[in-house]
Amino acid sequence: MSVASRRHSSSNSINVKDGRTKIYNARRVDDCPNILLERTTTTPRSTMKTSFTSPSINISKFNKNWIVIIPLLCIAVLNIRNLRFFRKISVNYVRRVALLTASSAASLRKAEVIPSNTCLTTDECDHARQQIGLEEFEIGNFSEYGCFRKGMVAYWGLPSTSLRVKEMYAALDDKSSSRIHCNHKRPQNTSPCPGVAWLMSFPNSGTSYTGALVRSSSSTATATNYGSSNTFNRMSKQLFDWSTVGPFMTDPKSSINGKLDIPKNGTYVLTKTHCGGYCFGCHPKQYVQTQTEFRNDCLTGDFLDEFGGKQKVMYDASIVDKAVHLVRDPFDNVVSRFHLKRNQKQGNATWLAAYPNSIEGFRNFCAYVNTRLHSAEENFPVIGAKSNANVLVKYREKIPCYSDFVRYVLWHNHAIETIDELGLDHLTLHYEDYVRNHKETTVELFQFLGLTLETEGDEFHGSERYYRDYFTTDDIQAVQELLRDIASNENWNLLRRYFD
Repeated sequence: MSVASRRHSSSNSINVKDGRTKIYNARRVDDCPNILLERTTTTPRSTMKTSFTSPSINISKFNKNWIVIIPLLCIAVLNIRNLRFFRKISVNYVRRVALLTASSAASLRKAEVIPSNTCLTTDECDHARQQIGLEEFEIGNFSEYGCFRKGMVAYWGLPSTSLRVKEMYAALDDKSSSRIHCNHKRPQNTSPCPGVAWLMSFPNSGTSYTGALVRSSSSTATATNYGSSNTFNRMSKQLFDWSTVGPFMTDPKSSINGKLDIPKNGTYVLTKTHCGGYCFGCHPKQYVQTQTEFRNDCLTGDFLDEFGGKQKVMYDASIVDKAVHLVRDPFDNVVSRFHLKRNQKQGNATWLAAYPNSIEGFRNFCAYVNTRLHSAEENFPVIGAKSNANVLVKYREKIPCYSDFVRYVLWHNHAIETIDELGLDHLTLHYEDYVRNHKETTVELFQFLGLTLETEGDEFHGSERYYRDYFTTDDIQAVQELLRDIASNENWNLLRRYFD
């Protein structure tokens, strides 16, 4: 292995082989040394130097390598003195493609979850090697990616070329080397820090409003499992510096700029998670989950890596202290998911014309969805506890978008069991309570989080979003039978109010 640089614990700069110097500046909350408010690099992304090697093309591994071949051919064709300008453009283009290809490689890994004990940064690797007594630390473009050791020396491997980006947790090529792991569990000395309160919700249940309400009415930050959708300067911002695997800040710009405060000791950061099994119109194997699979999905999120690729990560359950369980009328929830689908199809005039934003459009869409996966639903049955029948088959002719009602009730079954399994103090909020008792509901939420209610927050418009008229009397009766058939007793106690 070639040695790029060495660093000891007294230094906070990292000199890497390609000439860049990264300096990490962490500004922390006064009462909580483990809250990370800022992590910046002195060298802007656009000016970073990258050592470039002409990539070897492997069509089977990267399906976009044709965009590397074209500019290389351009260089050969335009290798004429009076076309130096075009040659320069081509060379710069190829160099940019190197980073693009690395991003493509990262995107290929997005379906895999990085284990919660993986070191994700050089700082983490440096700290971990000190914990196990390794005095030397070398950083460079090795064939391995991430944190590992060989003998008494610790290494952080940067990608030596864009086409050699490897998994941070992959098996090492050199059998004499071994991975160094990091501990992302809540440290014992973090009592001044705020706790984490999950906001557990089946999508389109009022998640965005609840998070916005907390931020606007208390001027405090919220968090999310999904850091890739909440970035500042094209980077996800972790909430705790000891957990780079999440949670992440919902509005990192406002938190870093001081517009939102991090909750103090004795309070809780509301943290969004949709857990798993909520996909719309998908194969049953994607939403028929075991309790363990669902719980792990509640702990799973994502962030953007240094190449802009989305990486899936999972944090430890010890980070979570409480849960807010958000529940919405099942009929309104399912129709709202149809509206979300329409928003995702903006620009597809044919699809939007086939399924307009109306009762007829919704029912036509459900008629299409109801016929797509009959064979799969027979091979992956959901057996009702009361009927002992496959509800996916039993109700397919009776309920519009029947499979989404199945996903809905299975999701809430698992959410209740996860809260019990982890022993979380919890609060159940019904979406409709924001309309009927907005002030009382808001006060109850803030008391649960230990936050001070400064203002009443944004007006709630949920009263305009009731969709029971999208369903016939027979539809409603069939949905009640389906939910009663597969809902746990605790879940049915939450849902029966929608049928009384």
